[in-house]
Amino acid sequence: MKKRPTVFVAGHQRPDTDATVAAHVLARLRRRLDRKRSYQPIMLGPANRQTEWLFKQARTRLPPYRADIRWTVGETMRKDAIRLPADARLGDAVTLLQSRRISMVPVVDDEDRLLGIVSPRLRRNEYFFNFNVEDYLGHLLTVEDVVTTFSLRPIHVHRSGPASLHPGTFRVASGGKLEAGRGDVVFGRADSRLVRAAERAEVQAVIVADAPLGEARVAAKVAKRMPVYYYPGSMLALLSGLSLAIPLRAVMDNSVERLAPDQRLDQVLAKLEKARHALPVVDADERLLGVLSQTDAITRPARPLILVDHFERTQTVKGVEVASIEEIVDHHRVGAIETLMPARVDCRPVGSTATIIACQYEEAGLEPSAKEAILLLGALVSDTLLLTSPTTTEVDRRVAPRLAKRAGVKLAEFGRQVLRQNDELADGEPDQLVERDVKAFVRGEVEFGAAQLETVDLAQLTPARTGELRGALEGLRLRSGWAMAALIVTDVLEGNSQLLVVDVDEARRDWILEGAPARKGRRHAGMVSRKKQLLPFLFGRLDRFEE
Repeated sequence: MKKRPTVFVAGHQRPDTDATVAAHVLARLRRRLDRKRSYQPIMLGPANRQTEWLFKQARTRLPPYRADIRWTVGETMRKDAIRLPADARLGDAVTLLQSRRISMVPVVDDEDRLLGIVSPRLRRNEYFFNFNVEDYLGHLLTVEDVVTTFSLRPIHVHRSGPASLHPGTFRVASGGKLEAGRGDVVFGRADSRLVRAAERAEVQAVIVADAPLGEARVAAKVAKRMPVYYYPGSMLALLSGLSLAIPLRAVMDNSVERLAPDQRLDQVLAKLEKARHALPVVDADERLLGVLSQTDAITRPARPLILVDHFERTQTVKGVEVASIEEIVDHHRVGAIETLMPARVDCRPVGSTATIIACQYEEAGLEPSAKEAILLLGALVSDTLLLTSPTTTEVDRRVAPRLAKRAGVKLAEFGRQVLRQNDELADGEPDQLVERDVKAFVRGEVEFGAAQLETVDLAQLTPARTGELRGALEGLRLRSGWAMAALIVTDVLEGNSQLLVVDVDEARRDWILEGAPARKGRRHAGMVSRKKQLLPFLFGRLDRFEE
């Protein structure tokens, strides 16, 4: 069965509850509407405490973490790679290379661990594939190798046992002359004089060809202690095919480059080009997982991608530049994301992306499951602060009770539980708090970050705690290369916020704080929304500062 193509559904970096829920539930909705493709929700960062709690209430696993959607080796490799054991013959490899039209064959042990590869494109292999036998006769082959590969018939075997199995020099007798020494292997015609001479020279064995079996038997009768083998074809055919008898362990390249499944595809293209053949992919225990060829690597299509809860390029998944954005579902302003091809955009002025997805269920004539309803309601409550945020619309107020009924919960009680989960103001690590829900923006020539932290009691923002958060905010600004960073700490029950600002330009900082002390920040009564209140405020102050 052909594998269905995967469409990633991704929220923004530093995901909040709405972004994570939107990715998860929209992927489930798309699966119900499109059975031809697989929809995979992903998180671009770790889930916050509120999101983890909500998914536990819904008894649902969080989407997997994946910050980069560029193709990996493991996603591109051929998992059904043909492999051979070390005691297989070069002839076995040649057959596979020709019939499968592949560039190399992996050699593995009994536990599928990679030992090496054989390939006609390897310098150490090309002689053997071109049948240059004079370079290896007596060094890589034993009598047993030849007997086994060509199914030679023993026509005289001394009762003390077959010939020794160690490599020896291979000699071809011509014109009735024999130049051979002890331990050599002699190829020749069925001639009793040759057999006697070979035995006197104490060779390992004689292999006869170019004769009927009866004639060969007569010649072999004169042997006493030396084994004689018979090849029914011509001597020329036997000699020209000797390389096929070489065991792979003798010619494989065990220093070949290995690839790991989690390596990015674009980072291994140079290695594939240098190798000129496919490369093996192994796990940490050297077990063969597959092979990757240059053709496989360069023919990968663009990643199908759906974005939710953001419209800013600075907030999106890594690898978006090589993706094909098919859809954007969002409730924020239209930002700087560009698409290669026309995309379906559902951008509505409502309180949460979860609200839009709930509407999409209704518009498709479907109902979310109870688990999906819990998730959608939790995300809606989180983004609208239990329908008290100025971003809340009549659509949110209509959708929320319906989701609560479907989920089997009481809206007000459940909503308060959701909001309490996000309160880490008193005990959370400052660096983690300022990074947990921050988004990057550009206004004119000013790049800045705007973070939000929610609490159920703004009194927890003591002078000492304020200083810790300002220090963490400055660290985030420096690491991100921003000119400015702002943080609003929002009391979700009282509907007030404290605004903290750090800026490379102190005059601009003081202008934004409107004269309030930088160490304390500025209280903004009624400010609870980053999108509808904080950003317009910051944009306005920045614009007027430049005037």
